[in-house]
Amino acid sequence: MEKKKFTAKKIIYWIIGILFLLLLIMGIRYLVNSNSKKSDEFLTKTAIVQNMDDKVLATGTIVPREEIEIKPNIAGIINTILVKEGDHVTAGQLIATIKIIPNLSQVNDATQQIQNSQLQISNAKMNIDNQQKQFAMQQKLFSQGVISKQEYITSQQQLTSTQQAYKNAVQQLNTAQKQLQIVRTGATPELQGLASTQVRSKVAGTVLEVPVKVGSQVIEANSFNAGTTICSIADLNSLQFKGTIDEAQAGKLKEGMPMNIVIGALQSKTFPGKVTMIAPKGTEENGTIKFPIEGDVFNESDEYIRAGFSANGEIILSSVKNALLLDEALVQYEKVKGNDKPFVEVKQADGTFKKVYVKLGASDGINVQVLSGITKNDQIKVWNPSDKDKEALKDKSN
Repeated sequence: MEKKKFTAKKIIYWIIGILFLLLLIMGIRYLVNSNSKKSDEFLTKTAIVQNMDDKVLATGTIVPREEIEIKPNIAGIINTILVKEGDHVTAGQLIATIKIIPNLSQVNDATQQIQNSQLQISNAKMNIDNQQKQFAMQQKLFSQGVISKQEYITSQQQLTSTQQAYKNAVQQLNTAQKQLQIVRTGATPELQGLASTQVRSKVAGTVLEVPVKVGSQVIEANSFNAGTTICSIADLNSLQFKGTIDEAQAGKLKEGMPMNIVIGALQSKTFPGKVTMIAPKGTEENGTIKFPIEGDVFNESDEYIRAGFSANGEIILSSVKNALLLDEALVQYEKVKGNDKPFVEVKQADGTFKKVYVKLGASDGINVQVLSGITKNDQIKVWNPSDKDKEALKDKSN
């Protein structure tokens, strides 16, 4: 009886073992099928063959090489403005006119000087009349031998001195009258064409900005005051790039290096250029050190470039012809003997992916040069697809 019981248990164990084995086989088969199916759904990309430039990027703006600010040399109120932003002007062209607002104190001073000069003239006339009468008498007495020659000469000198005083008084009157006119109008009639009330351009160029309006008060430029800017003018055919570059890249640059100026506002049109200045001292911006950089912009096509356009300066350090380039995001790394060894997953004929180690070269931050390990025909697995890649995979499946 015990032998039969033992045999029945043994049979039960065998059945359980067979069922477990069947379940294990079915599970392995399911996993294999799932992995095979999943591999078919991975998006793949291939490498491309094209030239690769090792370059650094500077961000900045386009500015005129020289920007001239036109300022008045007399204070007053803007009477007329004869140009607007964007106008081309020539050297000496009339830009604006200024209306002088007389200073009451200066007017009173000039008026007082005129009155004083008029009084001096009146007194001088009376003195001349008296001196002429005295000289006529002295001349008669001298001819009669009544007075000496020295007394005669002294009388003559007194008359001459009185006449000179009269001339001086007349000159002072003229000066005071002109001063009064300058205080009131800014110029005298004979100098009206050179009047400081007329503001003219000092150079030829394009008007960039007119920060004042008719009726605005302006202050003259002098050693104590910068003065009011009526307009700024620049030659837009002479432009330069001003930007900054990261400290990690600054050491790679030298003055005279060629650069490409890319202006986004002109549909990313590229203009040739040349590095002209790399600042010896950097400045901190948001926790990083940036070095100012400048470069010439060569507008060979006479494109209309506005001052202030944002631009990127691409400085090419080296160039590789016909390089095998791969999206750098497709490269993975694993530790091999303490070093990070790059590899990619290449799709095989049966739909599976195989790990292949690659040797990498230069990188531009987007693509990396592959020196060995794969060919341009290999299908490389996209192991971290973006939303755009996933959408492309979905469209491909449909």
